[in-house]
Amino acid sequence: MATQLVDPKSPLGYRPLKTQFAPERFRWHETMTNQISTRWRTVREGVRWRGLFFSSLLASREILRPFMYWHAWHIFESDLQRPLVEPYAKEQVEVKVFAGKQTLEEATAAISSLGIPLKEINLRFNRGDAAAVAYVKREPAGYMWITFTSGMELAFGVSWILRPGEALRYGAFVLPSRRGLGILSSMNRALNEYARQRGSTRTLGGISALNPQSLNLAKHARNPKIMSIFLLHIRGVNWTFTRTTGAPLDSRFSRSSKALYGTQRSVGDEL
Repeated sequence: MATQLVDPKSPLGYRPLKTQFAPERFRWHETMTNQISTRWRTVREGVRWRGLFFSSLLASREILRPFMYWHAWHIFESDLQRPLVEPYAKEQVEVKVFAGKQTLEEATAAISSLGIPLKEINLRFNRGDAAAVAYVKREPAGYMWITFTSGMELAFGVSWILRPGEALRYGAFVLPSRRGLGILSSMNRALNEYARQRGSTRTLGGISALNPQSLNLAKHARNPKIMSIFLLHIRGVNWTFTRTTGAPLDSRFSRSSKALYGTQRSVGDEL
């Protein structure tokens, strides 16, 4: 709402000098400007790392979100019985693995500062998952999770099947300002080492087909791709189309209840 200043020397006393906007109007304008600026930086960052083709596919998917949504993943396997591949981070990275009954305050504070709600963090730790947190110059730069329990939802009620001796790496994230530095490889190595110490013989992971930067990690580690999976969910009729290549769906996944894990936003596309 606008306010007016008056000229005290005016005979009428009410001649307006100029119009000013109320503080609420300025705050609203500043908020909108910041939001637009943040979104534009996100778009530029995505195009920079993915390229125009993959960024266009992601944009098209978001436009169709009210009607349908889809995911495409490549599934990779890491053999922990062979020597682990050394990380290739371009900066000095310190990785800490948090799990079990140890003090988790540091992990909770670091991961929550990167965008995961405290409730979700506690749920993951309580079911026995572990988290690797990467630090660059003593500041949290990213995280990656690992679970040893079947039932982790991929999307749309399709859940992972883990056999004895297997673990699943999931939920990786690196700050946009730290991407392209190989930080993901350091967290990947740390969690594979942790899983091996717990007696696991292999770890699995799904990487979005729209995420070329993360696909480079599997290529560098020479991890074999065991299958690919495509999920298309039609809203309204609540129907999901599933297609796999390389292996049948039931070799690694099952249709499951959402009661345990709920529907999580996939971070594989955003990384």
